Amino acid sequence: MKISIKSTLKWWHSLEHGTCIHKVFASNAAGISHMKLHHPVMVKEVLDSLYLANGGVMLDMTFGAGGHSKEILQRFETCKLVALDRDPHANDLAKDLADKYRGRVLPLLGRFSDLDALLKENGIRAINGALIDCGCSSMQMDSPSRGFGLATDGPLDMRMDGTRCSRTITAADIVNHSSCQDLSVIFEKYGEEKHARKIARTITHYRRTCGPILTTKQLADVIETSFDKRSKRTDACGRRTHSATKCFMALRIFVNDELNELYQGFKTIEKYMTTGGRIVTITFHSLEDRIVKDLLFHNSSTTIQSETHKKWIALKKKVIIPQFEEINANARSRSAKLRAATRI
Repeated sequence: MKISIKSTLKWWHSLEHGTCIHKVFASNAAGISHMKLHHPVMVKEVLDSLYLANGGVMLDMTFGAGGHSKEILQRFETCKLVALDRDPHANDLAKDLADKYRGRVLPLLGRFSDLDALLKENGIRAINGALIDCGCSSMQMDSPSRGFGLATDGPLDMRMDGTRCSRTITAADIVNHSSCQDLSVIFEKYGEEKHARKIARTITHYRRTCGPILTTKQLADVIETSFDKRSKRTDACGRRTHSATKCFMALRIFVNDELNELYQGFKTIEKYMTTGGRIVTITFHSLEDRIVKDLLFHNSSTTIQSETHKKWIALKKKVIIPQFEEINANARSRSAKLRAATRI
């Protein structure tokens, strides 16, 4: 099987021309432990950025384990919550929350690109608030069977949708069947990896000499051999990071078509959001944040600027980042950026 990334990389050009190419990928993944659930990031800042009048409809685009949703339901006691997630396990948790908050929670299973149809099917004509917490949740990252993380060994999967979709592609498919050039482009464009070519050559050489790469630890070890043992990578907080971190992120984004999905989600929110309604976004890397800024605040020269002209106004001029105490308690929050805007 030969995997080409040409069609997927059209998202770069599609954003420049104001269109979006939707590509469907699937996921098989089960077995997430209830013991390790998502720690919601910047809860206070999210709540302070939202405003929901009596009976307002709030859309949580990335329900996950429901950390933000629970806080929203408690803060805004009369609001109704639409809980969207593409992960079947997260959807089960949303159903549990719906049982607790009778008549206030509507669980929806699907991707951002499915949202328009799902809202129509359920008679939702308008929303008054929306939250997008980008990336994968801690419960996905901490489950070895999902193949997202570096901390534990597991199958090289990285799909968010579970077995509900018939069309499937895994990170292992990409790693083992893509050309050296394609791997290099994926790592560079989606992971912003400076050593993309070198890593791609290492992977393809390993495939030829040792066979397929099938587990997360195996891939991490192969990537690590691309670097000098004395070299150390650190994050923005000065903490040491694994040399494979950016490549894992790139594969996850590619497998789940996350950037196109983010674009589609924004366009649907824009369609349903009432005047005065607020959107809150939390991003964790520059590619997500760039799309958010383009769509909300038109900081680029692309035609996204003209498409969204004067549709949103920022609540605050500067991006909001986690407090030091939160970063200390939850290291995964360290790269989070919160932006909020009002529909006008």
